[in-house]
Amino acid sequence: MITDSIIIMAAGLSSRMKKNLTSSKINHNQKIIADTKSKSLISFGIKSKPFINFLISNIYDSGFRNIYLVVPENSNDFQNYFFKSSESYVGCEIKFATQAVPKKRKKPLGTSDAVFQAMEQFPELKSKPFCVCNGDNLYSIKSFKKIRLSKFDYAFIAYEREGLKFDEKKVSSFSVTKLDSKNRLIDIIEKPTIGKRHFKLVKGDKIRVNMNLLKFAAESSYYFFESCPINQRRDEKEISDVILSIVRSNENHFYGISISEHVPDLTSKNDIQFVEKFLK
Repeated sequence: MITDSIIIMAAGLSSRMKKNLTSSKINHNQKIIADTKSKSLISFGIKSKPFINFLISNIYDSGFRNIYLVVPENSNDFQNYFFKSSESYVGCEIKFATQAVPKKRKKPLGTSDAVFQAMEQFPELKSKPFCVCNGDNLYSIKSFKKIRLSKFDYAFIAYEREGLKFDEKKVSSFSVTKLDSKNRLIDIIEKPTIGKRHFKLVKGDKIRVNMNLLKFAAESSYYFFESCPINQRRDEKEISDVILSIVRSNENHFYGISISEHVPDLTSKNDIQFVEKFLK
C-alpha cells in the first residue's frame, strides 16, 4: 500500500558522537554541534546545511508529504532551524513529536518508543500506513521511492553488503537479516560477529543489512509498538523487536526489498569526514 507519511527518528542522545575525536578531520563548527546538539544538525557542504536538511530533501523528492520528526524533549533546536530555514517544501508538512525521557532514566526508551510516541501524539498514524527511517542515515531518493511505493503492508530496504562502503567492523555494528526464497524476513541478527557463519545467514549467501528504512501498516502495527518490551541487553525498546514480533505472530510477513548502494552513516565523529566527502 502506497503511503506519503514517514517518521524520522532523531531524538537519540548521540552518545557515540559525543565521544572524543580519534582520527577524523572536522571543522570547529562541526565539532561544537557534535558535542552539544543532535548529530542530525551537524552542517555540511559549501552552504553549511545541517544533515537533516539533506535527508528531508531526499524524502520530499521521493514523494512523501507528511513528515513526522521525532525530537528530544526540552529542545527546540530542530524547530528553530526549520522556522528560520529558507528551504521550501511545497505541499509538505513537517510535524514535531517529542520523545520524553522517563523518570529514573538518563536516555530515551529507544527506537520502538520513538515511533510509539509519534503515533500517540499524532493519532492519524494509527489509521494509515507509514514509513520509518533513522535521522542519521542519508538514504537515497531511490530507496525512499521503493519503500514508499511498495505494495506490501510491512517491508524494509535490505541493503546488500557489496553496495555499502563500510569496513567489516562498521557493518558488524548494524543488523543482518535472514530472508526466505520469497524475500520474507525470517530473522534479524543484531551486531553479527565478524568471520562467523551467521554473518552470512541470508538468501544466496549475500549479506543484507537492515538500516531501519521500514514500512508499517498502522492499524495492525500499533499493538506491537504499544506492547514492545524493554530489550534486556540494550535496556531500550528496539524497533527490531517490534519487527520480529510481527513476523512471529504468523499474521503478517515482513518483506525485504533488496538494493545495492551506499548509505552514509553519521554515528561518530569519525563518520563526519566521509559524509562531507559524499556530499561534495
